[in-house]
Amino acid sequence: MLNRETLFVVINPTLQKHVAFERAISIANSRSIKPHIVTFIGVDSTRIDDNPANAALFRRDQWVEEHIHAPLRQHNLTSTVIYSWCSHWANSIVHSASECDASLILLRTEPNVGPKFTFNNAKWRVFKESKCPVLLVRSEERPHSGVVLAAVKWQTHNEEQKILNAKILRQAQAVAAQTGSQLHVVNAYKDSMSHPNRGALLAQADVPNANAHLLQGDSTQVVASVAKSLKADIVVAGTKGHSYSSHQVKVAKLEQLISLVTVDLLIVNQDH
Repeated sequence: MLNRETLFVVINPTLQKHVAFERAISIANSRSIKPHIVTFIGVDSTRIDDNPANAALFRRDQWVEEHIHAPLRQHNLTSTVIYSWCSHWANSIVHSASECDASLILLRTEPNVGPKFTFNNAKWRVFKESKCPVLLVRSEERPHSGVVLAAVKWQTHNEEQKILNAKILRQAQAVAAQTGSQLHVVNAYKDSMSHPNRGALLAQADVPNANAHLLQGDSTQVVASVAKSLKADIVVAGTKGHSYSSHQVKVAKLEQLISLVTVDLLIVNQDH
């Protein structure tokens, strides 16, 4: 018997539109066995206007009924609601998701605002420490091009990156199978000396030759360009877990990728 999934959705109650929540319902409705939805209601206090005059800081039970309970009942989904007032927003998400044995965390991300788009340290901590993949939900409507794009670095000699490559491919294959989509793989390289082994990648990814895109250039630019040309529904990428200082998170390639892609981004780390 298949294990039932648990989708862990992070909601900022100061907002009126909850694209991650809507995506969770859409994903749940696409499954033959409907997942359980855990709705985590909490606020990253570093990212909001916490002036008491801000009316969005106050929500009544009618708001929870209208925005959370009613949509879930409408789609016949079982649910749990977690309210958090923990000041350590990221840690509380990771801890609660782990306690719920979540199979996926869904987070809303802001629309692109330019090349200097950045995440604060809290969100990076969610990516790095989560025990399950994290879906950054970009658009309000779920796209339907039928393409899943996995971004790997196959030419590496680093063992951690090799583990991460395998996990990215497994996750992308699972998403493609669940959605009935075509799997494509993209790999950027610097020069002919670092050209990846196409045959090995094709065998591991289990895709036809036409679905492997090995291109020379900057990795983030290449991935974003291929995602755009394929009109991919989702990009699956990776990050190395715990590879940061607890006090400072360095700008990463992943951050640059987030600033360039315009579709949902599924992030896995080597510690999943």
